[in-house]
Amino acid sequence: MCSESSLEVSKQKDFKCYSLTIVRGLVKAFQTLCWIWTLVQYLKVARVESWLGWIFSFGFGSIFLSLPPFERFLAILFAFSLATASIFILNQYFDRKEDRENAFKFNMPVASGRIAPRTALIFSFLLIFFCLVLIVLVYINLLSLFLIYLVFGTAYSAPPLRLKSVPVVDFVVSGIGAGFMPFLMGLELTDKLSPDILSIMLGVVPLILLHCGGHIIQAVGDYEVDRKMGVHTFVVRYGRRNASILAGSMFLLAGFLPFIYSVFGLLSYTHLLMFFALFPLSIPIIKRYTDVLKEPSTKNVVNMQKTATKYGIIGITVMLGYTLLLKMTSF
Repeated sequence: MCSESSLEVSKQKDFKCYSLTIVRGLVKAFQTLCWIWTLVQYLKVARVESWLGWIFSFGFGSIFLSLPPFERFLAILFAFSLATASIFILNQYFDRKEDRENAFKFNMPVASGRIAPRTALIFSFLLIFFCLVLIVLVYINLLSLFLIYLVFGTAYSAPPLRLKSVPVVDFVVSGIGAGFMPFLMGLELTDKLSPDILSIMLGVVPLILLHCGGHIIQAVGDYEVDRKMGVHTFVVRYGRRNASILAGSMFLLAGFLPFIYSVFGLLSYTHLLMFFALFPLSIPIIKRYTDVLKEPSTKNVVNMQKTATKYGIIGITVMLGYTLLLKMTSF
């Protein structure tokens, strides 16, 4: 009897230990899932997919005239990503009321409440701090350009300036902030900011036009909410159709500029082969744009943006690879 009783007690202890191990494992798994979920929300609030074009402007500028030291390029690219993410987080902080009314933005981390506005603001400031520290440690010559870049990005959304509410200024600031400034920051990596101003302007103008046009298309998608909330964008002031036509004109001019450069002897005809090769990638985007032109709705704008992202990534990769190859073979 005594041995049976001891055996029963031993089994109960083993069961308790086994149960406790399972509970601890479940708690640890739950904590891991919560950590992963939180990390995903912070990645979503950064909206990396929305600023791939900004990365292209920076990358194109960094190899436009010469090749920078690779380690410096990687470090500054990371700093640029931190700065850009902070700008997009600030935009969500100040636009959270409008985003809650937007059928395609209401589920964003700040607008939905998955990340508290105060938390998002602190996170944005931390990204700015780490960005500037990295710039000072790696390449302080870029500090002034980064500060201007951050001021532009903040002034776009933040009161009292809130430049997104000033017609024309809204898309011009976007073109400068997303096209011109990243390009210059990339150029500064190679210490080539001052010389050859003509070449620099020839390279950056198409980028500015593309980003201006892209901003206008985005504002066409936000038209209903912006008008309801009293945000006086260019699209709200002049109408969705007129804005869509202007954006299309900018895209068209940006596409034709390389051919115009060639006519005036500013670009070798051999480089035009790349643009002809990339043209098929633009066909699906053009089709989506015609849908926006016929019916400038939020749904059609979102479809156009998704298509532009899908095929644009391929085009960006080819252009950067082609430019990089030219620079490497020229040494």
